[in-house]
Amino acid sequence: MIAIKDSGDFERLLKALSDDVVDAHIHYQLRQDLIQAIDKHPLVVQQSNVFWTFTLQAHLNSSVYALFRAYDQDTKSLHLRSWLTTIQANLRLFDEAAFRERLKDNPHVASLAKDSRKPDAALLAGDIASCSRSDPIVKRLVTYRGSRIAHRNAKLLMTAKVAGEGEGLTFEDVQLLLERAITILNRYSYLFSASSYSTKAVGRDDYEYIFEAVEEKVELARRQWMPQT
Repeated sequence: MIAIKDSGDFERLLKALSDDVVDAHIHYQLRQDLIQAIDKHPLVVQQSNVFWTFTLQAHLNSSVYALFRAYDQDTKSLHLRSWLTTIQANLRLFDEAAFRERLKDNPHVASLAKDSRKPDAALLAGDIASCSRSDPIVKRLVTYRGSRIAHRNAKLLMTAKVAGEGEGLTFEDVQLLLERAITILNRYSYLFSASSYSTKAVGRDDYEYIFEAVEEKVELARRQWMPQT
């Protein structure tokens, strides 16, 4: 739990946490979109294979590193678990009166306040558990971070097994953690301020211009240098 004084403190925590959750989604989705574009435009990738290889890896790293922060377990840090336990200890912030005060300038505050704004205790407890190390997928993420990323587990590296075997993450794990994070973030963001966060970046498909332009340039060069028959 993080000690807070008022709604302002909680809102700042919400904004900071949302940065990690949304960034994780954006980088992962951009990587997936680029993979599709690479399959569609193999000619482009052939011109700069090293660049695209490292670009894909960089987006994956950025996504997973943001997930590390979102599912961190440090008692003094901001992450999903500490944020949720802060909600659990400060349910007064979700009282109707507090909600109306926060949204007093919203013309729809009266209709929004008709819905229950209090978090469901059982659901909140379940969300806390799903963001804790007791959850098997979160445990894999935390273990992976500790033995492969933040530190190099020397004993593990010297075993006969493939380094990281049994401690690795699958893409299915990452996708599940991403969806879990945004669902939980938006659940309580909506209760708190009747708003939610989008994981769609503005201009997320502008990379398509690069692929089309490079492909067009390469095809033009080929036609110019092709022997005339």
